Amino acid sequence: MTRRRAWLENVLALVAVVLVWEVIARLVNARFPVVPAPSAIGAAGAQAGQPIWLNLRLTLIEASIGLVAGSGAGLLLAVAFVAWPRMEATLYNLVVTIHSVPLVAVAPILLIWFGVGITAPAVVAALACFFPMVVSATRGFRAASPSALDLMRVLDASRTQSLLRVRLPASLPFIITALKIGAPASVLGATVGEWLGTAGIGYLLFSSMANFQVPLLWATMLVAAAVAAVGYLAFAGIEQVAVGWRGQGEA
Repeated sequence: MTRRRAWLENVLALVAVVLVWEVIARLVNARFPVVPAPSAIGAAGAQAGQPIWLNLRLTLIEASIGLVAGSGAGLLLAVAFVAWPRMEATLYNLVVTIHSVPLVAVAPILLIWFGVGITAPAVVAALACFFPMVVSATRGFRAASPSALDLMRVLDASRTQSLLRVRLPASLPFIITALKIGAPASVLGATVGEWLGTAGIGYLLFSSMANFQVPLLWATMLVAAAVAAVGYLAFAGIEQVAVGWRGQGEA
């Protein structure tokens, strides 16, 4: 009941914000046409529904590839860091340095390397997901119970067995947290990678901005934000299921 009430309050708050936005936009935009009214944004989105969907579909493919590739690479590197601590001491600063480079600066270089197509945006999306997974998964693997690890050593278990049966279950909440961060980040990365391309939500954003199609720009931006939010909520739901399963197992 409390959860339903919270959802209802959130919906009512969103409706109130939209209504206030509509009223203010109608009063102010006549003199200062900066932010279009929600009705104008909705009309522009409906009018350009097919182009938005076609470009969004490409962005979803690129973001999905980036999420899987970036998270997978980050997970493998986290395994290597735990198995060989000297590797972490050597490579961690390099990983931080790569993460500190803005995606906007990386995208043009990747476009030169890979050309116009699906590869450059997918790589940018993968870079956006890579660092959160490395950090979270490394912490998760090291959060395993020392007594459980000692027991595995007593049983003469291999590193792989200890990883799969002790470290991986312990790291599951950390990995899902990284995926919750990575899902919206992959959409952002793919969008940034598409800015200089010829298709995708990022291209549509840049095109509508260059042509001063402000309502279409807002409609496209809101669609991209909604997709990113759906990705986050999907992994948040998976997290609830996983945490519930762990709680039952520990009871």
